[in-house]
Amino acid sequence: MSFSNLNQAVNRALSSILIFFMGAMVVTVVWQVFTRFVTNDPSVFTDELSRYLLIWIGILGGAYTYAVKRHLALELLMPHLSFTKQQVLCIFINLLIVAFSSITFVYGGSAYVLNTLEHQQVSPGLSIAGHQLLIGYVYAVVPIAGLLINYYGVLDISDSFVKILTAKKGSK
Repeated sequence: MSFSNLNQAVNRALSSILIFFMGAMVVTVVWQVFTRFVTNDPSVFTDELSRYLLIWIGILGGAYTYAVKRHLALELLMPHLSFTKQQVLCIFINLLIVAFSSITFVYGGSAYVLNTLEHQQVSPGLSIAGHQLLIGYVYAVVPIAGLLINYYGVLDISDSFVKILTAKKGSK
């Protein structure tokens, strides 16, 4: 399997997960509104479930937008640089993103997840078959998204290197 096929598979899986979570969130919010206003007996778990789904959608969605290059970017310098310098700037920017993601999302997020799991912090409204949902599992999206961002950043860095090498071969 080539990197392109792997990247497409990861993108497809991530977008499918996001679509599923959005659908699940819509269903839980509709159910919450129905039980609150029609039956006057609001569902207990749907409020927290939709909140946690929104957290996962927001954080994983950030990783996905970075993957498909639809994230917010200031490209004031890019048009004024040569092709090689543009690629060097892309490498530098992606190195900064990977470093930030590694420190905050992967390292910090993992430490926070482990801390909440160690202290058995539970979600008050979500219980499945008598078992409380540990909040650490909700926060696990942070290091997962960090790993995805790092994956996409490394791919972008390698792509920029390939473009530089290809441009140098073509100019000879």
